[in-house]
Amino acid sequence: MENDELLKAKEKKKRLEGNRFKQQTLPAWRPVPTIVSSMITFLVFGVIFLTFGIVLIEFTKDIVEVEYRYDNNCAVGSSCTHTLNIPEDMEQPIMVYYKIDNFFQNHRRYLKSINYSQLKGQNKGVGSLGSCDPIITNKDLGRSTSYGGTPLDPDAPANPCGLIAKTLFTDTYSISDYSIDETNIAWDSDVDDTFGQPANASNIQWVSSIDEHFIVWMRTAGMPNFRKLWGRIRTDIPKGSIALTVNNNYDVSSFDGKKTFILSTTNAFGGKNYLLAICSLVAGSLCFIFALANYLGSWVLKNNKAANEGNNNLHVD
Repeated sequence: MENDELLKAKEKKKRLEGNRFKQQTLPAWRPVPTIVSSMITFLVFGVIFLTFGIVLIEFTKDIVEVEYRYDNNCAVGSSCTHTLNIPEDMEQPIMVYYKIDNFFQNHRRYLKSINYSQLKGQNKGVGSLGSCDPIITNKDLGRSTSYGGTPLDPDAPANPCGLIAKTLFTDTYSISDYSIDETNIAWDSDVDDTFGQPANASNIQWVSSIDEHFIVWMRTAGMPNFRKLWGRIRTDIPKGSIALTVNNNYDVSSFDGKKTFILSTTNAFGGKNYLLAICSLVAGSLCFIFALANYLGSWVLKNNKAANEGNNNLHVD
């Protein structure tokens, strides 16, 4: 029996050794870069990056954007109305953003203070919410009622828990004569895969985990100055003045922050983005510099080679 198995193993080994699809016998393409090929590659990518950067700047110039900082003009807990001046006609869809400055959503402890199972709709006990430290219970959250007015047990699990949820942005906006569509503002992948609602949500949640403003907030920003989508206006706004009403509920004074309301049109590349255009121009410029360096290196090598050949001929003579 053992001899049969040994024979089969040997036959299999022979078949594998004769197989041309083994990695060792497959022909491999190993391109060897030269100075000329490197120079051409850098030139091609330089043209691509520079062209994209210039096109992006031209598209960005056509975007109409209106900003209004209101944290220094409207007291926390109050409602304020301000007249916004629209410098040019704005074509729909007009994006409504809020911008916060000096808020570090990328802090390590802040990012770790979350429980994804709970966000998907699972009811979790206090003992299983250690990842949400220091915001685990409603007492830690500092709330006695939900946003809907439902009383909350102070010792019950905070739902949603964690620092990211606790710092949820709560300001609201309205514009006279224009309706702001607050639907479809979150990523589809987040709505479908990451967030869910427990069966008895109205009794245990202080805020709905499927509210799209909450979902947008939970996708943390990588920089301390960021903007997040709050809604869209799906009608054109002509040049002139409009009245903006802000319900200022979110205090930013504790971290010396700033709050700004933004209206912006879009183009084929999205909203205003000079940073991407500048990065493309810098990358294109670097590619041309590297191409020039390759050319100069080729010229130096060629001259050195010619000089060496001349010296050799003199020694021969």
